[in-house]
Amino acid sequence: MTTNITQELLNSIRKTPPVNFDPFPQYGHEHLPFAMSAGLEATLGGRLWTCWIGGEDGEKSYMLASYSDDGGKSWRDPVFVIDPRGNSPIPDSIPMGSRTGSFWCDPLGRLWLFFKQALAGYDGSCSNWFIRCDDPDSEAPTWSEPCYLSFGVCLNKAIVRKNGEWILPVSLWERWHISEPFCDCYHELDHVRGANVFVSDNEGGHWRYRGGMAFEDSCFNEHSVVELRDGRLWMLARCHKEIAQSFSDDGGFTWQTQQTAFPHVNGKCVVRRLHSGNILLVKHGTDMNTATPDRTHMTAFLSTDDAKTWSRAFLLDERGDVSYPDIAQAPNGDIYVYYDYNRATDAAILFAKFRDEDVIEGKTVTEHASLKNIIKDKNGMSQGTD
Repeated sequence: MTTNITQELLNSIRKTPPVNFDPFPQYGHEHLPFAMSAGLEATLGGRLWTCWIGGEDGEKSYMLASYSDDGGKSWRDPVFVIDPRGNSPIPDSIPMGSRTGSFWCDPLGRLWLFFKQALAGYDGSCSNWFIRCDDPDSEAPTWSEPCYLSFGVCLNKAIVRKNGEWILPVSLWERWHISEPFCDCYHELDHVRGANVFVSDNEGGHWRYRGGMAFEDSCFNEHSVVELRDGRLWMLARCHKEIAQSFSDDGGFTWQTQQTAFPHVNGKCVVRRLHSGNILLVKHGTDMNTATPDRTHMTAFLSTDDAKTWSRAFLLDERGDVSYPDIAQAPNGDIYVYYDYNRATDAAILFAKFRDEDVIEGKTVTEHASLKNIIKDKNGMSQGTD
């Protein structure tokens, strides 16, 4: 069947996504068989918020969110679900889904959730949205209505520059990712396909496009950005056989020629500056110069000299099918690395908890450090077992 690409259909990605704050019993069992990690963040009060993708890694995906008040020992059943599947004008033939997102706590203590809405997996544009909670540590957190931000998707956290600007990584995937029947749509966006950054100079009141980098051989970009001490922005992005890097010395307007940061399996890595001033990198593989053949050996590295050199490897999870890490840090200094394991069988979301000292030593040495802590699996949310 040929689908008629009408303007009404294209406009449906700009229809306000539904946020379901009463997801049970509808999602009581539906959310358990599949889980793909999206984001984890710690609030100023120490609460941990997490979001992940349910349903599938595809056109019928949706987002769930939960939180923990005991450092990740136990987790609430999902407290809300973002499921756009009913938003399409012709949902039976072209589903709408939400397949990526990221939590970020800003310096004012407000918690942002960025997420995308797209037709048929990827329609060539997507719509990039956020909801914001100004009381994320309260007994009954309240969230804003969804607000449209831009095209594309956010999979990693914003950063705050020394000059006060907020920089948000936003990816617009390449044309070869576009799903049928949209393969000839949105050519007007081709000049911004790649790893982009948006900026806000009024504490998130308004976000605007600043610039971007089109990496050769890129795969979903999934880029994260750090501001170096000399003021340059450093970007890491996913490619098929490596993690590529680029630098900007003008705040993200322009980016230098692509370089290889390190060989890497086709999978996401993430980098974030810590409270200590050190930079934490999480990737696959215990060797910075060798790519693993598969998504195995989730490993953390620490740099104390602005990414010039890296510590010994701190192995977080040696198993296969571990992927999509994210980094959060609590106000007390505890670091959390979040990821998924066997998305379609175990459907597990996990985290490692540690401090700078553990990475430097290459093993758990601090009192409360722990690895392979479960947030959820196919049986449900963790309820505090060791």
